[in-house]
Amino acid sequence: MKRLGLLVALVGCGGGGESGEPPLAEIDAQLTALAVNDTSLFAIDAKDSSVVEIGLLDGALIGKLPSNGAVSELVAQGGWVAWVETEGSGKLIRRRKTGGMIESTRAQTAAPKILATSEGLFYSDGMLVAIWKEDGSNPDRVAITGAGAKAIGIDLSYVYTTEIDTSVVKYPRTGEPSEVVLPMSKDAIVRDGQIAHRTSEGIRERDLTSGFDRVVGAPPADYVCELLIAGRAVMCGKYRAMDGMLTELLDEDVSGYAAVGKTVVWVKTDGKTSEIYKVDAELVEQ
Repeated sequence: MKRLGLLVALVGCGGGGESGEPPLAEIDAQLTALAVNDTSLFAIDAKDSSVVEIGLLDGALIGKLPSNGAVSELVAQGGWVAWVETEGSGKLIRRRKTGGMIESTRAQTAAPKILATSEGLFYSDGMLVAIWKEDGSNPDRVAITGAGAKAIGIDLSYVYTTEIDTSVVKYPRTGEPSEVVLPMSKDAIVRDGQIAHRTSEGIRERDLTSGFDRVVGAPPADYVCELLIAGRAVMCGKYRAMDGMLTELLDEDVSGYAAVGKTVVWVKTDGKTSEIYKVDAELVEQ
């Protein structure tokens, strides 16, 4: 298959994968669930459910972050990385700041959901959405939601959640009444003022300010993926949906990715080793 403009490092450009250029990093691990902050790449090693740290500029393996239980979620921003790990019958949210300091806060349910923004670390927990600020103070409540709601996006005005009935609801951070954004959704995600979700027509994306709604591309209905908004594009596994067109931008065996603006950092694995690449999600072949 044909791949568009893979990059070797986050500050350079070149090729990758089938084009013959070296990847950003090759790691002896089965990596998934990538996250990126200002200095490092992070991934979950599926072999032991631990967090691996990789140098952002040189692709060198730095090591594994200390965790006591299986890691199930991973986010990063600025100078910190956070993850969810199992503790007994519950879950623990942990965060490591630059310099190696690790903090933790206990979640109240068995399934916390974490999100990274420039404001700090957000998490949903039962009927609560809270922010864990950079200064290390106790988490502050930003919204009370319906039971079982999962946060999928945060901006300065609203918290966006998926509810048990698959609707997407926005909760004003001022405490005013909530509003249904989508009565039904699948795989919904919110980022940079856009909401994307899958429908029978394909991937639909809506501008949350103007309300402009369109189909950005239609991957096969039975293709399983986690949506990722990257600039004008929406990634769905190996597929890039943009401007109504669908392109196979990544390899079939993509096992995880993260977006920094319009840039997608992604990993492919054969079950024993993993290779990490980078691609401009908006790049169109000439």
